[in-house]
Amino acid sequence: MQENWQVLLKQEIAKHYMHNSPEWIDLNISTSGLINLTIVSNAFVNLSIPQRKEQIYNLLKSQVPRLSTGFLSLYTLQEAESLNLSPPQTFDPASIHTWQDLAIQAANPQNQTQLPQREPSLPRTVTFYSFKGGVGRTTALTHVAWILAMRGRKVVAVDLDLEAPGLSTAFNLQPQPKYGIVDYFYERSYLPEGIKASISITEIFGEVRIPNAKGRLFVVPAGCLSLDYISKVDDLHANTVIDGNQNLWTVFKREIYEQLKPDVILIDSRTGINQWGALSLIQAADDAVIFLFPNEQNKQGIELLLRSLNTLKNLSINFVFSPVPDVSKLDKVNEIYKSFLDEIKISTDEESEIDDTDQLEIPEPLVIPYLQPIALADNYPVRALLDYYNKIVNLIDEETDEIERTNILTNSETRWKIIKSLQFPEVNAADTDKKQDFTLLFQRTNDFEKFLDHATCLIRGRKGTGKTALYWLFLKYKSDAQKLARGRLDNTVFLSAHGRFEESRPSRRQFRSIHENLQQNGGTWEDFWRAYLLLRCHQENLCNFPRNRKGEKFSDLKNIINNLPKGQWQSEYNEALLELSTNSKLSEIVNDAINIIIHEDTKNKSQKIWFLYDDLDEDFPEAGEVRQSALSGLFQLVQSCDANRLTEIRFKIFLREDIWNRLIFDNKSHFTGRDIILQWTRVDFLRLALRQSIQSPHFKNLVDRFSPIAEDAIDQTNEDEIDKALELLWGSRRRRGDKAKYVSRWVYERLTDSSRTTFPRSLSILLTGAKEQELSYQGKSSIQTPTDRLLRSKSLEMGLKKASEKRCDEIKEEYRHLTKFFDSLKQKPALLPKEELHSIWQESAHDIADFEEFASFLTEIGIIQLREKDQRYKFADIYVYGFEMIRQGAV
Repeated sequence: MQENWQVLLKQEIAKHYMHNSPEWIDLNISTSGLINLTIVSNAFVNLSIPQRKEQIYNLLKSQVPRLSTGFLSLYTLQEAESLNLSPPQTFDPASIHTWQDLAIQAANPQNQTQLPQREPSLPRTVTFYSFKGGVGRTTALTHVAWILAMRGRKVVAVDLDLEAPGLSTAFNLQPQPKYGIVDYFYERSYLPEGIKASISITEIFGEVRIPNAKGRLFVVPAGCLSLDYISKVDDLHANTVIDGNQNLWTVFKREIYEQLKPDVILIDSRTGINQWGALSLIQAADDAVIFLFPNEQNKQGIELLLRSLNTLKNLSINFVFSPVPDVSKLDKVNEIYKSFLDEIKISTDEESEIDDTDQLEIPEPLVIPYLQPIALADNYPVRALLDYYNKIVNLIDEETDEIERTNILTNSETRWKIIKSLQFPEVNAADTDKKQDFTLLFQRTNDFEKFLDHATCLIRGRKGTGKTALYWLFLKYKSDAQKLARGRLDNTVFLSAHGRFEESRPSRRQFRSIHENLQQNGGTWEDFWRAYLLLRCHQENLCNFPRNRKGEKFSDLKNIINNLPKGQWQSEYNEALLELSTNSKLSEIVNDAINIIIHEDTKNKSQKIWFLYDDLDEDFPEAGEVRQSALSGLFQLVQSCDANRLTEIRFKIFLREDIWNRLIFDNKSHFTGRDIILQWTRVDFLRLALRQSIQSPHFKNLVDRFSPIAEDAIDQTNEDEIDKALELLWGSRRRRGDKAKYVSRWVYERLTDSSRTTFPRSLSILLTGAKEQELSYQGKSSIQTPTDRLLRSKSLEMGLKKASEKRCDEIKEEYRHLTKFFDSLKQKPALLPKEELHSIWQESAHDIADFEEFASFLTEIGIIQLREKDQRYKFADIYVYGFEMIRQGAV
């Protein structure tokens, strides 16, 4: 942030006159703009007073030409010692009590030291203030206090509008307490030392009884209006010091907290610039809600106020425009609101990452329209209009929650217990050894509805995007799958036509042999897949051959299938399938069996059968065109079934995206619109992160307390609410400052490759690595504990490194022919010039003969993305760390 001219001026003076430690400067600017300056320096030795002043005048004129000087006191060290002059005391923020204190401090930023951060604590004190009256400040406070109590907060509302009190009347408080805060303050201001006060804290508040409220609301009125009240108000001084070094407010706050333990204190402040407004804002407030009507008079008054309050670094300020006559025309409101935000300086954090360029989202101004029922009401709240004040309540609720969260997250014992309990199991339905409830971890993405469509037969996606999870969900967890489908699949049978769910199946080696036999004997892969499908139906008791005359044509087929051995896949199975595939007569009978027996039987039962195919990339080698021929035959089978209108037989084929792109067969466009590409949107990804996190009961308790989301409602919860719950895990922004990236966005983007494919498996690895890194800080008092999250940014970065390393191992395994190329990327820049990538290709990727084809392939599988403007390739972050590339400058 740009430094103030006062700070620069003091630095310039110090450069000329402060050369030894005893020398000092005291520079103060009066509120009228006069420079008052005292310098004690041996630079004045042998100079007369006029010569000294001439030096200073010339220096000041060169720095601030138009400023006027007040007094100038210029001494040598010896002269200052003889006059008993001493350096000015360090500024104490606690010494600011009045508007004058604040104004002087605001005019002299050069004397400000870094203000110590006030430790957040409960109760949070929120002051409702307005520069002028008639803007609905008290009305808003009554409604806000009521809503907070309804939500379960314990609230104390205090009337500090001593010259025009009305809070107890607004609430229709019955009975009225015997005394008010004026009586309480007055007695403590003038009570002789050592005499105990007769007016106790319990005698100055009453309770507002709210039916069905989860919390409670107490009101501290100003007092009972009388001549005695007027006299006391006139005699009171807001900055009176009592009990040694305490002021009136700190004594009151301590005693009200001891008596009631409230969550929040709401102050109805005096309008304008006066001593009670100063106490309400400067001494008492943690948060200020400033009300104003959107006109120039209010704007100027509030801007003056902000220039002063800007020095109170711990004061949170929000603005409410009220009453706005026409909420459809907010031009003036927005103009004033922007000017206020410009007045409140927000500094940026020097540690912000170079690519964390998200701008701070400016919230909409809070607006309350003119409401006639409010204007005509005898007392408050007007329950039908409570919703208009919910946004103000939300601000207060969030601040209060933040303090409670901080208290929990900074409690060493609680913090480490929660972190140790975190578990982030990988979602792997096929891994039967792991004791995990797959249904609790399965995340229904936005593509799920498209997948349920019976017409969808091809599910494409990169490895690790959840294809296999879908395959296993519908085979191993059928009842849960049907629940997720919400009744759409109640009459559907799910069968593994090929994949790891069925242990008895051909191996990769056997498929090579099958391919050779089909070529030698004139068989086709389409016929093979048809015979294989029939065999699977027979194994699952879905193929019952007719016993009547119709069944005679199937006798040979029945004998072949019935004579096969039970149990594990054996050579007899391959021989039978080859016979059924290469014998033209038997092939026709197999086709009839599927059409007549399986389809008709299913149709008569009003059912559908889903045939699911997975593991096709692993079981069919690319070499020797086995994969091309086998998969082409499978898709031709699908086309054949569609052509024969076998509407009750549906296919779900899970296939890697790059394999599909390279497949060539007739009428491939048949699958256009009947396919889906699995993609994880950010909200899908965040929902999965929350599912994994709440496997820890301790973390779930934390979420239930501050951002409750029912486990069975995660899929229906919007992104903002999911994000809010995850802030407990990893915070909101990675670092402080308006240019720091949101953590949820950072995690999602870092685990997303250049083709916009996101890897849910990598999320588990990242979070597990972050947990391990976080635990390494336990017991290290020198490392500051985050107050708003369990996992700090550094831990997430270490987790990302582990996730990237694992992803790079997977990509090397997936594309073994590129291993040398991947290894060559070490210490290469993540933003690589085209000519440098070309050189690496020449040295390490000979089997792809054409460079453009090579670059296109890397782009297709999500490793790189071309920047057309400067002809450089940017490597995706998910690979940069694992390949040990240099990330600097890869923005």
